[in-house]
Amino acid sequence: MTESGQGRIASGVEVPESPPVRPPAVVFSLLALIGSFAALLQVDIPILWFLRSHNLSALDWLGDAGEKMGNGGTLLTISFLILLAGRYLKRDSLMRLGWDSLLAHAVVGLIVNGLKHVIGRPRPRLTHSGGWQWWPSWDPGLDSFPSGHTSATIAVVTVLSRAAPRWRWVLFAMAGWVAASRIWRGSHFPSDVISAMVLGFVVGSIFNGPLRWWGRSCAKAIVGITPITLILTGLFWVPTHRIVDVMTDDILLASGAVLVAVSEVLRWTTFAHPARPSAECILGLGLGIVTAAPIIMILTGLVCLARWSGGSMLEASSVTAQPSTGYAGLHAFGAAVLVVAIQAAKGLVPLQ
Repeated sequence: MTESGQGRIASGVEVPESPPVRPPAVVFSLLALIGSFAALLQVDIPILWFLRSHNLSALDWLGDAGEKMGNGGTLLTISFLILLAGRYLKRDSLMRLGWDSLLAHAVVGLIVNGLKHVIGRPRPRLTHSGGWQWWPSWDPGLDSFPSGHTSATIAVVTVLSRAAPRWRWVLFAMAGWVAASRIWRGSHFPSDVISAMVLGFVVGSIFNGPLRWWGRSCAKAIVGITPITLILTGLFWVPTHRIVDVMTDDILLASGAVLVAVSEVLRWTTFAHPARPSAECILGLGLGIVTAAPIIMILTGLVCLARWSGGSMLEASSVTAQPSTGYAGLHAFGAAVLVVAIQAAKGLVPLQ
């Protein structure tokens, strides 16, 4: 069986083996993912009620476009076109890309459809109370978890992004559009979509490397996707929870802002030092504390522990060139804007 992805043997040259992620980083990341899922379950139903109470007809065309984009037929067509282009142009890299995207799509589809019927979660349109029973079912409408459109789109995009690393943000933005449309259309809960995002990224990452390295590819994907999952969890949690104690909130806001400022100083003074990732962790901790949400602060701590515990991703993130003064100023300004935005978002859409 031939190997898949970037680690294949090409022109007689073996791609160097990728260093593994250390087990503690994977463990802390898994704990953060589980915690994020548990937090999302707490806001799934209130968000459903909020969406039902607002007329989102103006967004229907966006939702329709997102659904068509993440449709299995569309994704298969893209993969087959890439495969045919590689065959016509006699480019092995394009043919591998097409095959890998097809395989990733097939594998994630099998996993998702199995989970859907084993879990048996009702779709939002069939949910009328806060509780639901996890039970296998083949009935139509009891297949909400996880989102098939989201998982398939993320898996395919993850594979395709290796061919255009500079444009990967565009590909993932389009995948994010598909994911968001599944929520505002009322087809899935936030936990369905974000869990599908994690699953799709992990499967896609496996097919981006040699299959014999599937374990380490999976580990790297888990560590890499966890911060994104935390950010999305915060986006749902912070606006839906009011400030309970103003004094405590002010103290946490000040403490978090100080950490953010410290992180910016460290970022500038350690621009070419391995301690640079510490500045990123301190920035994350500072923003987590600014939220004043215990669950977000705990999850942020777990993500930072995963980062500090080491792994190849940590080593790869160090910077060897000094950033410009303009870049440093822009980064500091962006961090300050995030602090203000988080504070302004608290309780913006209370769902009690």
